Amino acid sequence: MESLRRAAAAIDPVPDLVTRNAQAALSTRRVDEELAELVADSELLAPGRVRAPDDDTRLLSFEAAGVSVELQVEYAGGLVSLRGLVSGASGEAVVEVAGQRHAVPIDEEGWFVVTGLPRGATRVRVTAVDGTAVVTRWTSV
Repeated sequence: MESLRRAAAAIDPVPDLVTRNAQAALSTRRVDEELAELVADSELLAPGRVRAPDDDTRLLSFEAAGVSVELQVEYAGGLVSLRGLVSGASGEAVVEVAGQRHAVPIDEEGWFVVTGLPRGATRVRVTAVDGTAVVTRWTSV
């Protein structure tokens, strides 16, 4: 079995980005966080119902007890921009992607924006009004 593993690694090695994303996903889950579930993803809807086939925008909705995170994901030039609307939380949103952390303020209306992100497994962490940490599931953007 080991010889097969070495042969596969030599012929088709796992890309570094995949390894980094997997390590990040497995090493950063905390038991004191509430996990926000993905409840809607425009990419999973039938083509044409929400966006045109050539549209470079994706909409994601996450919910946890008392907190919702709506994300508008825009793709341009190989990079990703996130515009988020949060209800039930305040302070800052922390966007994690490819081993990077981007902390941005949530404004008084619940909006935050992060631009210039690499594509890959991404999640958002916010703090609920009651102090509970809420984090979205890792989602490939």
